Amino acid sequence: MVKRKHIRLPIILSVLVAVASSVYNTPGTQAGTSNTAEIEIHISVANWTFAETAQHATDVVVAEFVTTRPFGQNLTEFEFIVHERVFGNAADRIFVYEGKSVSALRGNEQPFTAGRQYLLLLYNLADVYATTHEDGFLFLTDLVLDVNAPARGTMYGEPLRRHSMGMNFNRIGLTRRGIVSYVSRLTRDNTPVREFIRSENLEDIIADLPYVLVVEICAPFRLVSEQTTSDWVESDIFYATVVEVLKGDVDVGIELNISFFANTMQTGERHIVAVKRLTPGSTTFSFTSRNSLFAMDQLDEILTILNYHNNHIESGD
Repeated sequence: MVKRKHIRLPIILSVLVAVASSVYNTPGTQAGTSNTAEIEIHISVANWTFAETAQHATDVVVAEFVTTRPFGQNLTEFEFIVHERVFGNAADRIFVYEGKSVSALRGNEQPFTAGRQYLLLLYNLADVYATTHEDGFLFLTDLVLDVNAPARGTMYGEPLRRHSMGMNFNRIGLTRRGIVSYVSRLTRDNTPVREFIRSENLEDIIADLPYVLVVEICAPFRLVSEQTTSDWVESDIFYATVVEVLKGDVDVGIELNISFFANTMQTGERHIVAVKRLTPGSTTFSFTSRNSLFAMDQLDEILTILNYHNNHIESGD
């Protein structure tokens, strides 16, 4: 039995969404659900201090708030212009998402002011199948920290000083540079997120991938209509038979589970896919970019690229 703490919804939502986002693409788990014990454990440790939150962030930025808008059925999208990257490789303009139930806890009040700059502790969504912006993030907590007015900072709806032992945000003379330096030290051992390939160039997509396969689409494993929500991810998972191995260590004739973008596949079709295993040794595969699906008439071009790179590897170039 996992011991649960009283934790405010903003953290719970972020954690559940992070778990659910991967579950939607994972055969073997009922669509839209996940392992309850895993969620309980995540929630039980999620009541982080400011320092703990920073140490779990995939990205930390100082960013100017632009605007907010509804997104999908149950989300709100916050738009920011990034002025400084403290940790990570966030784009110049980013989009951060939270559930409307979180906004409701604040009385639907806007926590940010347009034109003001805030320190943001973020979790990179980095999901090739995400319906959110490709530069999309989650707030790790409901932190609101204006770097030019740190004494007014809040976390969990309370003064930030109650949740920060390592820095006194009420200290007179505390500067933006002082805040950034402190957070930079906190995040120096963080693990950067591994993003999907963004290039549309065919060579960039397939050259260094572990698997390039010709597959025949079989029966669906889970369709997008079976998802409990499509606000975050829209994908169909199909059984697919390997017809030809262009690159990789799978056998011809083996049946795989492959996630595709929703409403793009029909049973009996043949396609070339650039994919990766979700876990070592599994038969569950996913795209490595949003351009990982190729038509059969691209086979010769793909073989030319793969042969070129194989020859260079063998020659030591």
